[in-house]
Amino acid sequence: MTAARTRSWLAAGALALAGITASPAHASSCPTGAVFNPLTKVRWTCIFPITIGGVRIGTFDKLGKDLDAQSSSKPLCACRKGATFWFGVKVSFWSPDRMVDVVTEPGCMMALGADIMPTHGKLQGSQSSISDGTNTRKMFAQMHYYISPVWKMLDLFTDLPCIQDNGFDVALITEVLPTWQSGTLGAIIQPEAILFGNPAAGLACMADSAAAAAGKVIDPLFWCMGAWGTTYPIAGDIHFDDSVEAWAGLAARGTFMMGRLGLLTISSSDGCSFLPQPVWTKSRYKFQLMEPVKGGACVNIGRPGALWTSAKHAPGKDNAQFMLFEKVICCAGVSVP
Repeated sequence: MTAARTRSWLAAGALALAGITASPAHASSCPTGAVFNPLTKVRWTCIFPITIGGVRIGTFDKLGKDLDAQSSSKPLCACRKGATFWFGVKVSFWSPDRMVDVVTEPGCMMALGADIMPTHGKLQGSQSSISDGTNTRKMFAQMHYYISPVWKMLDLFTDLPCIQDNGFDVALITEVLPTWQSGTLGAIIQPEAILFGNPAAGLACMADSAAAAAGKVIDPLFWCMGAWGTTYPIAGDIHFDDSVEAWAGLAARGTFMMGRLGLLTISSSDGCSFLPQPVWTKSRYKFQLMEPVKGGACVNIGRPGALWTSAKHAPGKDNAQFMLFEKVICCAGVSVP
């Protein structure tokens, strides 16, 4: 079976299972010809603050407060991995390791500058009004999740044990996932959605929304994304008033889904290893908008769009790209033979 035929079969299967009608709405053309450039697209000030042996460099960050305090209280560390043993000082910072596309044009790989899956209108993004008196709208878009080792691309800090030594890879594209096309299908493999994807659980998210506006998040409320909505149902539909905020919500939901699929890890608190994260710790992540307009700063999950989305939606451009920063802590030192 050829690659083209395989892609067509997967797209058709997802369409049939989800029961979606092909309805081109507000999809913009895929920006091709320009691949990801870490030097110009990444907002490098987002790596701060950096804490080295308890000494903080850069401005205070509410999200990394606990990890920075831990580094300060216990600045020395020792690790062992197999036959290798090393000791040193704890270092914590925000690392740009992942990218997320939220696209209305199926198969538009913004990091690659290519459209790899022409579906002729099927699985295309859309926007629609909701006639329930709330004056809100509903957006649908596809999501692509990339492993993007920016430090390795730039050949920087490659000797630090907290920098994952992974090559560039496309970890997930939702066009081949029927569950992303339909929240009902998603509930079959994510049955907890029944518990958290309802109005009662949504009321608990009011506290998370208030915290997000103040630059913080409440980690135990893992099903909440502040002003961006909820993680459930894990699908491409999201209610919105602000398009840029909706893009961020789908990017965050895609990150949450990676954890539920067993594909998300975080650095351990002792700085010695990486741990699987089936349920995300929201305070360990923040997003930077790279396309269609480069964001001026990184934002915590759920931050209200009124505080950061102004002038970020270029006319006629409905495909977005985000850099995902992760708060890492590592034991940087020397190996002992």
